[in-house]
Amino acid sequence: MADDFKTVHLYYNDTELYSSVAHVIAAYDAECNGKKVTALVTDQTVMHPQGGGQPTDVGIITSTDGSIRFEVSHVQKGKGHAFIEHLGNYTCDGPRFAAGDEVCIEVDAPKRQLHARLHSAGHLMDSALAKIGVTDLIPAKGYHFPDGPYVEYVGTVPPELRDSLLSDLNQQTAKLIQEAIPVHVTWNEQGERVVNVGGTACACGGTHVKNTSDIRRVLATKIKKNKNCVRISYILNDS
Repeated sequence: MADDFKTVHLYYNDTELYSSVAHVIAAYDAECNGKKVTALVTDQTVMHPQGGGQPTDVGIITSTDGSIRFEVSHVQKGKGHAFIEHLGNYTCDGPRFAAGDEVCIEVDAPKRQLHARLHSAGHLMDSALAKIGVTDLIPAKGYHFPDGPYVEYVGTVPPELRDSLLSDLNQQTAKLIQEAIPVHVTWNEQGERVVNVGGTACACGGTHVKNTSDIRRVLATKIKKNKNCVRISYILNDS
């Protein structure tokens, strides 16, 4: 397999596409978190690799007749970030995938939906800040994992103003969700994928909901200083 081979990212165009057919480009031994696994590279995939502040998709890859089943525990970008490796293990003895095989790739849909909501909720914070007139915080980083998601901005918020900012943020995010604004995905002149959630756009390769109402409810819970940044922690509050 050439190092410059590129896997087609099917989820770029449809986050709610949970399965697809693909062809194996390569299969080889690999390592993940200190354990021996198999890496499968396909010509296209619906699985999102871990990165950009978003967790890996998980799921299964099967042969078209169902006789071979491969459980994907981690997805990552390969050498040079051009192709995607599906890391995991076969769940039964017998034949193994080889280059040229047609396979079916299926994402764990509930986890994909959760990750998309978390990622879009982080972007919604950007839009909410802009709507309430906060223009001196520059987006720097996002962590959209279920275990403590947050967004960071270069800048400062004095301690005495943090509670009022949290209140304003939560009112504005609730309003943007209630307005049920479609999430727009476009491509800029540099070939970057640009996602707009609630009014503010930025380059992003992650998975997102199709409408702000799909986030359901997000709650900013804490603002704290982190080096030269402000960290805003949030949760998806479905109760």
